[in-house]
Amino acid sequence: MTTTDSFATVWITTDEELASACAAWQQLDFIAVDTEFLRRSTYFPITGLIQIGDGASAFLIDPQTIGDWQPLTDLMVNPNVVKVFHACSEDLDVFDRLLGVLPTPFFDTQIAEAYASAQWSMSYAKLVAHYLHIEVAKDETRSDWTVRPLTAAQERYAALDVIYLAQIYPRQKAVLEQKQMLDWALEDCESLQWQYQQNNDPLQNWQGVKASWRLDRLGLTVLKHLYIWRDETARVNDVPKGQVLKERTLWGLAKFRPNNHRDIGRTEELTPKQHRLYGDDIMTILEKVKALPEPDWEALLETPLPSQAGDLSKEIRAYVAQLAQEMDVAQEVLLKRKLLDPIVRALYEKTELAWDNPQLCGWRRERVIEPILERFR
Repeated sequence: MTTTDSFATVWITTDEELASACAAWQQLDFIAVDTEFLRRSTYFPITGLIQIGDGASAFLIDPQTIGDWQPLTDLMVNPNVVKVFHACSEDLDVFDRLLGVLPTPFFDTQIAEAYASAQWSMSYAKLVAHYLHIEVAKDETRSDWTVRPLTAAQERYAALDVIYLAQIYPRQKAVLEQKQMLDWALEDCESLQWQYQQNNDPLQNWQGVKASWRLDRLGLTVLKHLYIWRDETARVNDVPKGQVLKERTLWGLAKFRPNNHRDIGRTEELTPKQHRLYGDDIMTILEKVKALPEPDWEALLETPLPSQAGDLSKEIRAYVAQLAQEMDVAQEVLLKRKLLDPIVRALYEKTELAWDNPQLCGWRRERVIEPILERFR
Protein backbone atom coordinates (compact mmCIF):
# COMPACT_ATOMS: atom_id res chain seq x y z
CA MET A 1 0.00 0.00 0.00
CA THR A 2 1.23 3.47 -0.88
CA THR A 3 -0.10 6.86 0.15
CA THR A 4 -0.33 9.75 -2.30
CA ASP A 5 -2.17 13.08 -2.14
CA SER A 6 -3.89 12.10 1.13
CA PHE A 7 -5.41 8.91 -0.26
CA ALA A 8 -4.24 5.31 -0.13
CA THR A 9 -3.50 3.17 -3.17
CA VAL A 10 -4.00 -0.55 -2.50
CA TRP A 11 -3.00 -3.30 -4.91
CA ILE A 12 -5.18 -6.43 -5.03
CA THR A 13 -3.24 -9.33 -6.49
CA THR A 14 -4.69 -12.47 -4.87
CA ASP A 15 -8.10 -14.13 -4.77
CA GLU A 16 -8.16 -13.76 -1.00
CA GLU A 17 -7.50 -10.02 -1.17
CA LEU A 18 -10.21 -9.58 -3.79
CA ALA A 19 -12.76 -11.54 -1.74
CA SER A 20 -12.00 -9.51 1.38
CA ALA A 21 -12.23 -6.19 -0.45
CA CYS A 22 -15.47 -7.13 -2.19
CA ALA A 23 -17.03 -8.12 1.15
CA ALA A 24 -16.28 -4.60 2.42
CA TRP A 25 -17.56 -2.91 -0.75
CA GLN A 26 -20.81 -4.85 -0.51
CA GLN A 27 -21.67 -2.68 2.52
CA LEU A 28 -21.26 0.64 0.69
CA ASP A 29 -23.88 2.76 -1.06
CA PHE A 30 -21.64 3.27 -4.09
CA ILE A 31 -18.19 2.59 -5.51
CA ALA A 32 -16.32 4.39 -8.29
CA VAL A 33 -15.13 2.07 -11.06
CA ASP A 34 -12.77 2.36 -14.01
CA THR A 35 -10.85 -0.02 -16.24
CA GLU A 36 -7.70 0.08 -18.35
CA PHE A 37 -7.48 -2.21 -21.36
CA LEU A 38 -5.99 -2.80 -24.80
CA ARG A 39 -7.92 -3.38 -28.02
CA ARG A 40 -5.58 -2.87 -30.92
CA SER A 41 -5.75 -6.14 -32.83
CA THR A 42 -8.37 -8.22 -30.99
CA TYR A 43 -12.14 -8.58 -30.98
CA PHE A 44 -12.30 -8.64 -27.20
CA PRO A 45 -10.67 -6.08 -24.90
CA ILE A 46 -7.57 -7.25 -23.02
CA THR A 47 -8.06 -6.11 -19.44
CA GLY A 48 -4.94 -4.49 -18.01
CA LEU A 49 -6.32 -3.11 -14.73
CA ILE A 50 -9.53 -2.61 -12.78
CA GLN A 51 -9.75 0.35 -10.41
CA ILE A 52 -12.28 0.76 -7.61
CA GLY A 53 -12.59 3.75 -5.31
CA ASP A 54 -14.50 3.78 -2.04
CA GLY A 55 -14.13 7.47 -1.35
CA ALA A 56 -10.96 7.20 0.73
CA SER A 57 -8.76 4.68 -1.11
CA ALA A 58 -8.05 3.56 -4.64
CA PHE A 59 -7.84 -0.19 -5.18
CA LEU A 60 -5.97 -1.51 -8.21
CA ILE A 61 -7.05 -5.04 -9.14
CA ASP A 62 -4.50 -6.94 -11.21
CA PRO A 63 -6.31 -9.25 -13.67
CA GLN A 64 -3.06 -11.04 -14.43
CA THR A 65 -2.94 -12.60 -10.96
CA ILE A 66 -6.63 -13.11 -10.08
CA GLY A 67 -8.21 -16.50 -10.69
CA ASP A 68 -11.54 -16.33 -8.87
CA TRP A 69 -13.71 -13.45 -10.08
CA GLN A 70 -16.93 -14.53 -8.35
CA PRO A 71 -16.71 -11.98 -5.49
CA LEU A 72 -16.37 -9.13 -7.98
CA THR A 73 -19.15 -10.59 -10.13
CA ASP A 74 -21.46 -10.65 -7.11
CA LEU A 75 -20.56 -7.05 -6.31
CA MET A 76 -21.21 -5.86 -9.85
CA VAL A 77 -24.79 -7.15 -9.75
CA ASN A 78 -25.55 -6.17 -6.14
CA PRO A 79 -28.68 -3.99 -6.46
CA ASN A 80 -27.79 -2.05 -3.30
CA VAL A 81 -24.39 -0.78 -4.49
CA VAL A 82 -24.32 1.83 -7.25
CA LYS A 83 -21.38 1.46 -9.60
CA VAL A 84 -20.18 4.91 -10.74
CA PHE A 85 -18.41 5.21 -14.11
CA HIS A 86 -17.53 7.94 -16.57
CA ALA A 87 -18.33 7.24 -20.25
CA CYS A 88 -18.78 3.58 -19.46
CA SER A 89 -19.62 1.97 -22.82
CA GLU A 90 -16.18 0.38 -23.21
CA ASP A 91 -16.04 -0.51 -19.52
CA LEU A 92 -19.26 -2.49 -20.01
CA ASP A 93 -17.46 -4.49 -22.68
CA VAL A 94 -14.62 -5.25 -20.26
CA PHE A 95 -16.94 -6.58 -17.55
CA ASP A 96 -19.09 -8.48 -20.03
CA ARG A 97 -15.98 -10.26 -21.30
CA LEU A 98 -14.23 -10.75 -17.97
CA LEU A 99 -17.18 -11.51 -15.66
CA GLY A 100 -20.03 -12.34 -18.00
CA VAL A 101 -22.26 -9.67 -16.41
CA LEU A 102 -22.97 -5.98 -16.86
CA PRO A 103 -22.65 -3.76 -13.78
CA THR A 104 -26.04 -2.91 -12.29
CA PRO A 105 -27.20 -0.52 -11.08
CA PHE A 106 -24.67 1.89 -12.54
CA PHE A 107 -24.35 5.64 -12.80
CA ASP A 108 -22.53 7.30 -15.69
CA THR A 109 -21.26 10.77 -14.80
CA GLN A 110 -20.98 11.76 -18.47
CA ILE A 111 -24.66 11.02 -19.04
CA ALA A 112 -25.57 12.73 -15.78
CA GLU A 113 -23.66 15.91 -16.61
CA ALA A 114 -25.81 16.44 -19.69
CA TYR A 115 -28.62 17.04 -17.19
CA ALA A 116 -26.59 18.70 -14.45
CA SER A 117 -24.87 21.43 -16.50
CA ALA A 118 -26.36 20.96 -19.99
CA GLN A 119 -22.93 19.90 -21.29
CA TRP A 120 -23.08 17.01 -23.74
CA SER A 121 -20.36 14.35 -23.77
CA MET A 122 -18.17 16.18 -21.25
CA SER A 123 -14.68 14.68 -20.95
CA TYR A 124 -13.43 13.30 -17.66
CA ALA A 125 -10.76 16.00 -17.42
CA LYS A 126 -13.35 18.77 -17.84
CA LEU A 127 -15.66 17.07 -15.34
CA VAL A 128 -12.89 17.01 -12.71
CA ALA A 129 -12.05 20.63 -13.42
CA HIS A 130 -15.71 21.62 -13.15
CA TYR A 131 -16.40 19.96 -9.80
CA LEU A 132 -12.99 19.78 -8.11
CA HIS A 133 -11.01 22.58 -9.83
CA ILE A 134 -8.18 20.14 -10.49
CA GLU A 135 -6.28 19.69 -13.77
CA VAL A 136 -6.00 16.04 -14.74
CA ALA A 137 -2.73 14.90 -16.36
CA LYS A 138 -3.18 13.13 -19.70
CA ASP A 139 0.30 11.71 -20.12
CA GLU A 140 -0.70 8.08 -19.43
CA THR A 141 -3.79 7.82 -21.62
CA ARG A 142 -1.97 5.68 -24.21
CA SER A 143 -0.05 3.50 -21.79
CA ASP A 144 0.25 -0.25 -22.22
CA TRP A 145 -1.55 -1.40 -19.07
CA THR A 146 -0.69 -5.06 -19.61
CA VAL A 147 3.04 -4.55 -18.90
CA ARG A 148 4.24 -5.16 -15.35
CA PRO A 149 5.31 -3.52 -13.20
CA LEU A 150 3.35 -0.34 -13.80
CA THR A 151 5.31 2.86 -13.44
CA ALA A 152 4.65 5.19 -10.53
CA ALA A 153 3.04 7.63 -12.97
CA GLN A 154 0.71 4.94 -14.30
CA GLU A 155 -0.25 3.86 -10.80
CA ARG A 156 -1.05 7.40 -9.73
CA TYR A 157 -3.00 8.12 -12.92
CA ALA A 158 -5.11 4.98 -12.49
CA ALA A 159 -5.74 5.64 -8.81
CA LEU A 160 -6.78 9.26 -9.28
CA ASP A 161 -9.40 8.24 -11.83
CA VAL A 162 -11.54 6.59 -9.18
CA ILE A 163 -10.55 8.90 -6.33
CA TYR A 164 -11.88 11.91 -8.22
CA LEU A 165 -14.90 10.02 -9.51
CA ALA A 166 -15.92 9.09 -5.97
CA GLN A 167 -15.69 12.75 -4.96
CA ILE A 168 -17.67 14.00 -7.95
CA TYR A 169 -20.58 11.57 -7.68
CA PRO A 170 -22.20 13.01 -4.50
CA ARG A 171 -21.83 16.55 -5.81
CA GLN A 172 -23.32 15.72 -9.17
CA LYS A 173 -26.11 13.67 -7.62
CA ALA A 174 -27.05 16.64 -5.41
CA VAL A 175 -27.35 18.87 -8.49
CA LEU A 176 -29.59 16.35 -10.21
CA GLU A 177 -31.78 15.99 -7.13
CA GLN A 178 -32.14 19.76 -6.94
CA LYS A 179 -33.18 19.86 -10.61
CA GLN A 180 -35.44 16.83 -10.02
CA MET A 181 -33.69 14.97 -12.83
CA LEU A 182 -31.89 12.17 -11.01
CA ASP A 183 -34.45 9.57 -12.09
CA TRP A 184 -34.12 10.75 -15.69
CA ALA A 185 -30.36 10.28 -15.65
CA LEU A 186 -30.69 6.85 -14.06
CA GLU A 187 -33.21 5.88 -16.71
CA ASP A 188 -30.75 6.82 -19.44
CA CYS A 189 -28.00 4.82 -17.73
CA GLU A 190 -30.26 1.78 -17.71
CA SER A 191 -31.13 2.24 -21.40
CA LEU A 192 -27.40 2.41 -22.15
CA GLN A 193 -27.18 -1.24 -21.14
CA TRP A 194 -29.98 -2.03 -23.60
CA GLN A 195 -28.10 -0.12 -26.30
CA TYR A 196 -24.89 -2.01 -25.50
CA GLN A 197 -26.66 -5.34 -25.90
CA GLN A 198 -28.22 -4.21 -29.18
CA ASN A 199 -24.86 -3.08 -30.54
CA ASN A 200 -23.28 -6.43 -29.72
CA ASP A 201 -26.03 -8.56 -31.24
CA PRO A 202 -25.46 -9.07 -34.99
CA LEU A 203 -29.08 -10.16 -35.37
CA GLN A 204 -30.13 -6.68 -34.28
CA ASN A 205 -27.68 -4.46 -36.14
CA TRP A 206 -26.84 -6.08 -39.49
CA GLN A 207 -29.22 -3.65 -41.19
CA GLY A 208 -26.93 -0.81 -40.16
CA VAL A 209 -24.47 -1.60 -42.94
CA LYS A 210 -24.18 1.52 -45.10
CA ALA A 211 -26.52 1.56 -48.10
CA SER A 212 -28.10 -1.75 -47.12
CA TRP A 213 -31.46 -0.27 -48.16
CA ARG A 214 -30.28 -0.38 -51.75
CA LEU A 215 -30.22 -4.19 -51.76
CA ASP A 216 -33.04 -6.40 -53.00
CA ARG A 217 -34.59 -9.05 -50.79
CA LEU A 218 -32.14 -11.79 -51.74
CA GLY A 219 -29.22 -9.40 -51.33
CA LEU A 220 -30.42 -8.47 -47.84
CA THR A 221 -30.63 -12.14 -46.96
CA VAL A 222 -27.06 -12.67 -48.12
CA LEU A 223 -25.94 -9.61 -46.16
CA LYS A 224 -27.58 -10.84 -42.96
CA HIS A 225 -25.99 -14.29 -43.17
CA LEU A 226 -22.56 -12.90 -44.03
CA TYR A 227 -22.76 -10.30 -41.25
CA ILE A 228 -23.61 -12.92 -38.62
CA TRP A 229 -20.89 -15.26 -39.91
CA ARG A 230 -18.33 -12.43 -39.81
CA ASP A 231 -19.16 -11.67 -36.17
CA GLU A 232 -18.90 -15.33 -35.15
CA THR A 233 -15.60 -15.71 -37.02
CA ALA A 234 -14.14 -12.60 -35.40
CA ARG A 235 -15.20 -13.80 -31.94
CA VAL A 236 -13.78 -17.30 -32.39
CA ASN A 237 -10.45 -15.98 -33.70
CA ASP A 238 -10.44 -12.90 -31.42
CA VAL A 239 -9.70 -10.49 -34.24
CA PRO A 240 -11.41 -7.22 -35.26
CA LYS A 241 -14.46 -7.69 -37.46
CA GLY A 242 -12.95 -5.51 -40.16
CA GLN A 243 -9.97 -7.85 -40.31
CA VAL A 244 -12.28 -10.67 -41.34
CA LEU A 245 -14.21 -8.59 -43.90
CA LYS A 246 -14.99 -4.89 -44.16
CA GLU A 247 -18.61 -3.83 -44.38
CA ARG A 248 -18.07 -2.55 -47.94
CA THR A 249 -16.99 -6.07 -48.85
CA LEU A 250 -20.07 -7.58 -47.22
CA TRP A 251 -22.25 -5.18 -49.20
CA GLY A 252 -20.47 -5.99 -52.46
CA LEU A 253 -20.90 -9.72 -51.95
CA ALA A 254 -24.59 -9.21 -51.15
CA LYS A 255 -25.13 -6.96 -54.16
CA PHE A 256 -23.39 -9.02 -56.84
CA ARG A 257 -23.66 -12.52 -55.29
CA PRO A 258 -20.68 -14.07 -57.15
CA ASN A 259 -21.00 -17.65 -58.40
CA ASN A 260 -17.36 -18.73 -58.13
CA HIS A 261 -14.08 -17.99 -56.37
CA ARG A 262 -12.78 -15.92 -59.27
CA ASP A 263 -15.67 -13.49 -58.94
CA ILE A 264 -15.41 -13.48 -55.15
CA GLY A 265 -11.81 -12.34 -55.52
CA ARG A 266 -12.98 -9.29 -57.48
CA THR A 267 -15.16 -8.02 -54.64
CA GLU A 268 -14.35 -4.51 -53.43
CA GLU A 269 -11.67 -4.33 -50.70
CA LEU A 270 -11.38 -8.11 -50.40
CA THR A 271 -7.67 -8.84 -49.90
CA PRO A 272 -5.94 -11.97 -51.21
CA LYS A 273 -5.38 -13.08 -47.60
CA GLN A 274 -9.07 -12.72 -46.78
CA HIS A 275 -9.96 -14.63 -49.91
CA ARG A 276 -7.56 -17.41 -48.97
CA LEU A 277 -8.82 -17.64 -45.38
CA TYR A 278 -12.53 -17.16 -45.89
CA GLY A 279 -13.29 -17.78 -49.58
CA ASP A 280 -14.73 -21.23 -48.98
CA ASP A 281 -16.93 -19.97 -46.15
CA ILE A 282 -18.21 -17.12 -48.31
CA MET A 283 -18.99 -19.51 -51.17
CA THR A 284 -20.85 -21.86 -48.82
CA ILE A 285 -22.98 -19.01 -47.44
CA LEU A 286 -23.78 -17.69 -50.91
CA GLU A 287 -24.86 -21.12 -52.14
CA LYS A 288 -26.93 -21.74 -49.00
CA VAL A 289 -28.78 -18.43 -49.24
CA LYS A 290 -29.39 -18.73 -52.99
CA ALA A 291 -31.09 -22.07 -52.32
CA LEU A 292 -33.57 -20.55 -49.86
CA PRO A 293 -37.18 -20.27 -51.04
CA GLU A 294 -38.35 -16.71 -51.68
CA PRO A 295 -40.66 -16.59 -48.62
CA ASP A 296 -37.55 -16.96 -46.44
CA TRP A 297 -35.84 -13.91 -47.91
CA GLU A 298 -35.59 -10.74 -45.82
CA ALA A 299 -38.11 -7.96 -46.32
CA LEU A 300 -37.03 -4.80 -48.11
CA LEU A 301 -35.70 -2.02 -45.88
CA GLU A 302 -37.16 1.46 -45.70
CA THR A 303 -35.66 3.86 -48.20
CA PRO A 304 -34.34 7.24 -47.02
CA LEU A 305 -36.94 9.96 -46.75
CA PRO A 306 -37.03 12.53 -49.57
CA SER A 307 -35.31 15.86 -49.17
CA GLN A 308 -38.65 17.53 -48.41
CA ALA A 309 -38.63 15.76 -45.06
CA GLY A 310 -35.51 17.73 -44.17
CA ASP A 311 -37.59 20.83 -43.50
CA LEU A 312 -39.67 18.92 -40.98
CA SER A 313 -36.50 17.60 -39.35
CA LYS A 314 -35.10 21.13 -39.00
CA GLU A 315 -38.33 22.36 -37.42
CA ILE A 316 -38.28 19.54 -34.88
CA ARG A 317 -34.63 20.17 -34.03
CA ALA A 318 -35.37 23.86 -33.48
CA TYR A 319 -38.25 22.94 -31.20
CA VAL A 320 -36.05 20.52 -29.23
CA ALA A 321 -33.30 23.15 -28.92
CA GLN A 322 -35.80 25.58 -27.41
CA LEU A 323 -37.16 22.93 -25.08
CA ALA A 324 -33.63 22.01 -23.94
CA GLN A 325 -32.90 25.66 -23.17
CA GLU A 326 -36.07 25.93 -21.11
CA MET A 327 -35.27 22.73 -19.20
CA ASP A 328 -31.56 23.61 -18.84
CA VAL A 329 -30.28 20.33 -20.25
CA ALA A 330 -28.17 19.39 -23.27
CA GLN A 331 -30.20 19.28 -26.47
CA GLU A 332 -28.79 15.84 -27.34
CA VAL A 333 -30.12 14.35 -24.11
CA LEU A 334 -33.65 15.19 -25.17
CA LEU A 335 -33.45 13.71 -28.64
CA LYS A 336 -30.47 12.07 -30.34
CA ARG A 337 -30.34 11.81 -34.12
CA LYS A 338 -31.11 8.08 -34.01
CA LEU A 339 -34.35 8.88 -32.20
CA LEU A 340 -35.21 11.82 -34.44
CA ASP A 341 -35.20 9.80 -37.67
CA PRO A 342 -38.09 7.43 -36.81
CA ILE A 343 -40.13 10.35 -35.47
CA VAL A 344 -39.67 12.32 -38.70
CA ARG A 345 -40.60 9.24 -40.74
CA ALA A 346 -43.75 8.61 -38.70
CA LEU A 347 -44.86 12.23 -39.10
CA TYR A 348 -43.93 12.54 -42.77
CA GLU A 349 -45.54 9.24 -43.79
CA LYS A 350 -48.44 9.68 -41.35
CA THR A 351 -47.81 6.33 -39.69
CA GLU A 352 -47.72 5.25 -36.06
CA LEU A 353 -44.43 5.52 -34.22
CA ALA A 354 -43.08 2.20 -32.94
CA TRP A 355 -42.38 2.40 -29.21
CA ASP A 356 -40.16 -0.69 -29.03
CA ASN A 357 -37.03 1.38 -28.30
CA PRO A 358 -36.85 2.05 -24.53
CA GLN A 359 -35.01 5.32 -25.26
CA LEU A 360 -38.26 6.62 -26.73
CA CYS A 361 -40.20 5.78 -23.60
CA GLY A 362 -40.04 6.71 -19.92
CA TRP A 363 -39.85 10.41 -19.05
CA ARG A 364 -38.79 11.28 -22.60
CA ARG A 365 -42.03 9.96 -24.11
CA GLU A 366 -44.22 12.25 -22.01
CA ARG A 367 -42.01 15.35 -21.99
CA VAL A 368 -40.48 15.26 -25.47
CA ILE A 369 -41.78 12.66 -27.95
CA GLU A 370 -45.54 13.00 -27.52
CA PRO A 371 -45.40 16.84 -27.56
CA ILE A 372 -43.47 16.64 -30.85
CA LEU A 373 -46.04 14.26 -32.35
CA GLU A 374 -48.89 16.53 -31.29
CA ARG A 375 -47.19 19.72 -32.47
CA PHE A 376 -46.09 18.55 -35.92
CA ARG A 377 -48.76 16.01 -36.81
